[in-house]
Amino acid sequence: MSEVEQEEKTLDQTLNIGSTVRLAEGIHKTIKVGTIKLIREVRQHAKNLKGIRFSYVIGRDPIEATQVEEQVIPAIDCPAIEQAYLKAFDMIFVDGLTDEECEQVDMEGIQALDDVLDRFL
Repeated sequence: MSEVEQEEKTLDQTLNIGSTVRLAEGIHKTIKVGTIKLIREVRQHAKNLKGIRFSYVIGRDPIEATQVEEQVIPAIDCPAIEQAYLKAFDMIFVDGLTDEECEQVDMEGIQALDDVLDRFL
């Protein structure tokens, strides 16, 4: 690593700036460094997401509870979970994630969003 690259890395760490992810053509987001405080905040916010991935809940209506044989499958409020994820992304990205940007995210970007959140959970 060159001296300039090392200085840039040190500056990024000082400013709590991590790597950048591509969400769509022309939309790149910088991830905040995962400090203990930020990880704790994201985990507290995400504790009710029930392990359901963001990619699964996008655009889905709420799913009613069902029973299969003797096993009860709980209801899933997909719109509420989607909103909770969007709030978590606002916490994780340096400049947040606007509604307009979110609407433009492509399939690769959706996978990147799932992966980014995994880093904090």
